[in-house]
Amino acid sequence: MVDPVKKAPPDEKELRAKEEAQRAKLGQHLKAVDGWIVNLIDPELGAVGQAFRKATDSIIDHEDLDFQLKPSAVYHSFRYLANPGQTSFSNYVLYGMEALDSRERLLGARTHEFVHALQYHSSAALHADPFNEASSLIVSPYDYILRKERLEQDAYVKGAWLCSLATGDAPGVIDAMKGSPLPVTTFQDIRAQSGSLQEAFVKAARDTRNLLGVWQKDAEKSVIADEWHARALEEYEHIIQMRIDSGEKITFVRLSSEDILDVGGSFGPNTFGTDANDPALTRIENLSAENAKKLAEINTKIGIYDRDLLPTLDQALGMAGTTRAAYLDASKKHVGPPRPDAPAQNDNHVNSTTAFTPKAPKPPAP
Repeated sequence: MVDPVKKAPPDEKELRAKEEAQRAKLGQHLKAVDGWIVNLIDPELGAVGQAFRKATDSIIDHEDLDFQLKPSAVYHSFRYLANPGQTSFSNYVLYGMEALDSRERLLGARTHEFVHALQYHSSAALHADPFNEASSLIVSPYDYILRKERLEQDAYVKGAWLCSLATGDAPGVIDAMKGSPLPVTTFQDIRAQSGSLQEAFVKAARDTRNLLGVWQKDAEKSVIADEWHARALEEYEHIIQMRIDSGEKITFVRLSSEDILDVGGSFGPNTFGTDANDPALTRIENLSAENAKKLAEINTKIGIYDRDLLPTLDQALGMAGTTRAAYLDASKKHVGPPRPDAPAQNDNHVNSTTAFTPKAPKPPAP
């Protein structure tokens, strides 16, 4: 038998040439996607595509291709710890190799992640984040879960809405997004049965949260919100332990209804309505027994025994003698301080991202 011919591994020059070609392809795809976005017209609101591009053009710090990234795209909010002179608010979007396969899929990914960027750009509550070294005010574990759910509801609803307006220029977006927690066709059906776009957003947000599906190959069906909650708990436990071990003085806060409405008002109609007195805004409707147990464990570990006794973000800011606007501005501008005992460039900092990686399937019961 003749031995197969083995190909020599590509040298550095070949690899770089391939990467640059892939980046060029991404650039071509993004140009096409931008053309679709600019053309978006909503029957109620008019030229929303132009407004969306105008709102996002100046706030995204960086876009690039990540050759190891599995999802189509992720939004990076904060880095902990920031390098000396580097902002802790990273505010950039990375695209995975999957983004090169379909311009329509890239449209869905880009609108979703850009909504996240708008959320973090305008909402002070999102900067009370355990990954944000600029803030000693940090949301409680419960509120971090709540926030994760609301962030994703808002991004999926608005992403599906924007994609639904692109079906004339990009009809393939319907098939490309059919695996989303909120498919374009589902949003279209909800809107057709609603009296207004605002009403459709509120209904669609609930539909997204309660959707039952398979989020990882060969796993059993699960509710998407359960997966969001589990990821949030895993993130929170890891980063908060790092901050406690470093000796930081932390003030835990809870979110108010106004904080949630800030998130929902990232672009277009508010995904969560307009009633700040609605107690459902700050209530997690369904928390699995497993996630509830994990939440209780983390609360005990960090000394939170009654969330209702925690100050709201506004109360904590008032006690610190500052305002939401000033707090948000300072957080965006914060840079990592000199650290004599650390290397000049810390490549081991932890990034907070929107990458959705469901838990591995549980082994079968014995």
